[in-house]
Amino acid sequence: MIQFVKGQKTIEVVKKTIEFYASFTRYMMVVLFVGLFSSCTINNLKEESSDAKLNYDSFNYVLATEDASTPDITRFFSFTLSEIDNKRNYDLIKDNSIFTNSDPSTSSGHVFYKDYIFSMAKDKKGYSSTPGLYKLKLNSSNRLYIDKEISINKDNLFPSRKLCVVDQNTGFFYNEGIAPQTIQRFNPTSMQLEGKIDLKPFIQKFRPEAKWVDESGNNLVRTGSLVLDHKQGKLFISVVFLEKASFNLISEKENSFYLAVVDIATMRFEKFIAYDKAKTVSFFVSENQSTTKDQQGNLYFASWGWNQFYSHFPSQVFRIKESETDFDKEFIVDIEKHFGTQHIVQSILSYNNKLYLHISQGVYRFDSSEDSATKFSLQMGYYEVDPKSPDQFKKLDIPLSNPSSRMNVFTVVDDKLFVCVPNSDPLKFNGVYSVDRNGQVKKVLQIANKYKPTRFYKLDPYGQ
Repeated sequence: MIQFVKGQKTIEVVKKTIEFYASFTRYMMVVLFVGLFSSCTINNLKEESSDAKLNYDSFNYVLATEDASTPDITRFFSFTLSEIDNKRNYDLIKDNSIFTNSDPSTSSGHVFYKDYIFSMAKDKKGYSSTPGLYKLKLNSSNRLYIDKEISINKDNLFPSRKLCVVDQNTGFFYNEGIAPQTIQRFNPTSMQLEGKIDLKPFIQKFRPEAKWVDESGNNLVRTGSLVLDHKQGKLFISVVFLEKASFNLISEKENSFYLAVVDIATMRFEKFIAYDKAKTVSFFVSENQSTTKDQQGNLYFASWGWNQFYSHFPSQVFRIKESETDFDKEFIVDIEKHFGTQHIVQSILSYNNKLYLHISQGVYRFDSSEDSATKFSLQMGYYEVDPKSPDQFKKLDIPLSNPSSRMNVFTVVDDKLFVCVPNSDPLKFNGVYSVDRNGQVKKVLQIANKYKPTRFYKLDPYGQ
């Protein structure tokens, strides 16, 4: 007990002492609480980001989506396919016991292999501002996180950068910032760089009059920005001669689409090949894949015909045949011939030796891929084409969808073709269908229109 026996001065000293210790005690309690909370937060973040998933019996399917209002917001939802009722309309956020939401701040990559997905860009807060090679995996909470990454040099032009995974030890990607005419080789498992293919000396011989940079020093000769794919031991790399780098604008003097052919085992350049009925393929977006291979080894290319502000070539599908390394000049799937001028094929995939195409039902507004008339009014249909009869189109019994420059709507999973059907309009179907080898079309999943599906994955460490 404190006794106040030495006057008012002593009382004041004692008061201040008590106040000091009280204040100090409160401070220490706050520090202790903050410390404990910070420790828990750090542990939780660490656990949330790096505690890899081990059991793939459930929550092994992943649906990538983009926000209906902007394609720059990507979210991933893991789920168990066997628990999905195709008669229900799911709210991906509210139905959180069925769908686990994660936002690793990357775009939805077109390449997935075993238990990981590759993305070529981060897109936090509505800006695809950080190019890179990001390897995504699921953690023990069934959320995707960035497991490993390879930096890609960034300039303000942000050209598309393609990715090719040959097997678990061999992959290739384009990084304009390191060297504009080279292709980088990497190990997809370890995410380590393992060499490069320098095409500049061969391009100089092929096109001695080529203009290499513009007045600002921007690169005008890109390799692997449109196509980077492989078949039967050969790597096929697009070579594009631009007039303006900032708009990815190909000169109107160019009348062919060019590929470099490289032997993968030796990393040696073999030749250039040209296709004279197109000058570009697909769209200048890293997430969009414009090539596909069938079971025989034929390699197909889908061209929108789009050339920024210049005149466009007709949209079409062409190929390199099995066991060959030159374009098949006799084969063409002519979109405009069957559907009309400026109708385009947006996505392509081979399944069961048939080609599946996502084709616009009206004129595609090339002046702006994000124009509201294109995003919300234009409708896209789903078609099957047998390469043996390239003039015959079979329309699939799947609802029409909105277009999107960032989507490849087709994926092969569980020996079935899964088809994303993106629609922003609440009155229209928004979700996923499937097609089996017998041609049976089936509704798989319907979701609320807030999020449009962009990719459908199955992750399995023992898969192909």
